[in-house]
Amino acid sequence: MSDTYVTLKIREALKAAQGSRSQAQRVLIAWALDDEQLLRGLCKPFLKAIAGSAVDRVARGGSITTAAPAPGQGVVRAARPSTGPKKLSPQMMDAIIARMGTGGGGAAPAPDDGQEQADNLKALAAAFTQRKKP
Repeated sequence: MSDTYVTLKIREALKAAQGSRSQAQRVLIAWALDDEQLLRGLCKPFLKAIAGSAVDRVARGGSITTAAPAPGQGVVRAARPSTGPKKLSPQMMDAIIARMGTGGGGAAPAPDDGQEQADNLKALAAAFTQRKKP
């Protein structure tokens, strides 16, 4: 069992998944269930952690299942990802745009002369200036 074999299979899975890492993982898991050499090569670097986790689990009173999964049941395949975001109909887009900035469907507030906003900004700036002084 060589690292080259595992590396080649990983590259093959990436190619089969068209560069998608998550899809390549699924492909690699499916292959590993049928290819003991690949499974051993993938697990070897993590075997100490796997064994430690199993020992801890049993020592705490848990159990370890040793039954092999039935063919086709070892990997749960996810549904095919959607082709992209769902699109809104033109009527829905028009309704959303019509409501934007209206505060939930009511009339937009009347703009003031800006003096209140200017006073608020001056007060805020003064507060920060006072805060900076030791």
